[in-house]
Amino acid sequence: MKKTIAMADNCIDVYYKLDRYYLTGNSIDFALNYKDLGGDVTEMTILGNDVFAFALEEKLREKEIPLRVISRVDRPTGMATMDLVDGDKKHMSFKGNAMEEIKLSEEDLEFVKHFDIVYSERWTGLHRYAKELKQPGQIWVYDFSKRLEQESNNLILPYIDYAFFSYERDDDHIRSFLEKTRRKCSSEKGAVIAMLGENGSIAFDGYNWFFEPAQKVKVVNTVGAGDSYIAAFTYGISLGEDIPSCMRRGKERATQIIQQFNPYL
Repeated sequence: MKKTIAMADNCIDVYYKLDRYYLTGNSIDFALNYKDLGGDVTEMTILGNDVFAFALEEKLREKEIPLRVISRVDRPTGMATMDLVDGDKKHMSFKGNAMEEIKLSEEDLEFVKHFDIVYSERWTGLHRYAKELKQPGQIWVYDFSKRLEQESNNLILPYIDYAFFSYERDDDHIRSFLEKTRRKCSSEKGAVIAMLGENGSIAFDGYNWFFEPAQKVKVVNTVGAGDSYIAAFTYGISLGEDIPSCMRRGKERATQIIQQFNPYL
């Protein structure tokens, strides 16, 4: 089984109107879903100075996910104030973020080199280390979310094998964007993927287009839909499956997640 590492953000989502919260963050949702699917995953993140940092450690321990702590900083865990409108997530505000102090040490970089698959997103600032960090045969998976045109994208894309973006629909704009983006990736294998919510997902490997329709279900909360899709897609990669099979895995997992409140099972 391929060894996967998830880097590096964590936070909490708080729904004051519902008197509920959960531990989350792209890499946390990814790791918890990936592990539940049967994958071998290690979490690597920075911890703040509050009770939520301790709660995260306990959550990962409970799920038997190894945790490498980049550092412990004297700042609170990032907190997003959330609301739900017909099951769709609404970010109201965000404050306190230990993630802003992420800096990978030489020991951290050496640690990452021993994994087969590396999942990351923007908080790691992975582009700062990519040239020296990426190993031959290592698969890099990156969640760009809705940041299609962020300037730093061009610094990391040459090292990415599977690039994920969030968009609303299948149209000429997103297809043109994915074609352009795929040319920026130096990996001969891999693909660029757009997750389109209720409109399914599309992928382009440089030669072929693939489409996976969404399953129509009652939506409880859309938080975690993208993270769980990527986790399941990546799990398929770890098993050597083709892109359509990975997309189906992603759809099936995301469909489960959006029918419940929390972003992981």
